[in-house]
Amino acid sequence: MFPSLFERLRRLRPAGPTSLTRQVPAALGALLVLLLTALISRSMLGAAAVRTLPFLIAPMAASAVLLFCLPAAPLAQPWPVIGGNVVSALVGVACAQAGDPLLAAPLAGGLAIAAMASLRCLHPPGGAVAVTAVLGGAAVHDAGFWFALAPVGLNSVLMVLGAVAWNRLSGHRYPHAQPAVRPPEAKAGFASEDLDAALDSYGETLDVSRDDLASIFAETEQRAAARRARRHRCGELAHPVPASLAPGMPLAAARALLVRHRLPALPVLDDAGRLSGVLSMARLVAAGGSASRPLPARARRATALLFGRDTAPSVGELAETAFEAVGAQAPVTELLARFHAGAKQVFVTDEEGRLVGMVQPGDLLAGLELGLMDAAA
Repeated sequence: MFPSLFERLRRLRPAGPTSLTRQVPAALGALLVLLLTALISRSMLGAAAVRTLPFLIAPMAASAVLLFCLPAAPLAQPWPVIGGNVVSALVGVACAQAGDPLLAAPLAGGLAIAAMASLRCLHPPGGAVAVTAVLGGAAVHDAGFWFALAPVGLNSVLMVLGAVAWNRLSGHRYPHAQPAVRPPEAKAGFASEDLDAALDSYGETLDVSRDDLASIFAETEQRAAARRARRHRCGELAHPVPASLAPGMPLAAARALLVRHRLPALPVLDDAGRLSGVLSMARLVAAGGSASRPLPARARRATALLFGRDTAPSVGELAETAFEAVGAQAPVTELLARFHAGAKQVFVTDEEGRLVGMVQPGDLLAGLELGLMDAAA
């Protein structure tokens, strides 16, 4: 029994920073901000008040756990910290008027939770603040509702200001703004209503916002797709080129092939079948004139080339040597980068530089879709 229970507890991952590089700054920030909050609060409250009221209430240490270990949590944002603590203090002071602490303390805790939830400022340490207002002693009772302002409100404001400064110095975003992301369905394999239905069926309040969840899920889907893509090679997606050109081929014949196959460009292969260049329709038309010729002459030259009435020069003289090509063993992610940069088609070659085939954006999408279907199966 006990080994099984221990194993279950061991498998539970703790919330908050788990690496030493995150734990140390979080603990150091909490220590410094709690110290500064205590010093400033004691100075602002004055010697007379300090002799009776606590200048730093115990629930502030609990708030520090959220502010420095979980700065992105919705319950750690400024309104929950300040509003939750102050509202709970007011509820606690009101409940203290009931007299018997045995009734007043539980009543304060329960009503504080209800008040924070209704005002959308739920903050776990607020429940402790409410009970402190009941069990804090004569000094707290004598302060009455002023207890909610000082020290509770003062402590809370100082803690939030300290958290803003420390988290920014340590490279964390606080207050945590919702990520500016596109709708989940634009990036991953689920829609907004799917996420809403899942959260509704979960039946519990999670300490993470819906938009953060959507962003995390979408990022996870993208990383999973990239991981699956890295397992595939460019050669798997390449399909045969319907036609190729030789360096000595007349431009009229090259034009006819480009028009017939409706491709933006065709590869130029040497005698060994190695890819030596690419001839595009845009290049063919642009070669119809030079900048020194008047526009009508350039237009006539382009028209002549386009409709095959001019066979000089040859393909080899006009072919471009800068073209998009990848190795057959390169990961598919290499194609993603090329198409993202604006490529219309990418040629695939073997280790000797011989042409294997080509890939267009539609081929890549179909291949990734097939990979996702295989993974799901």
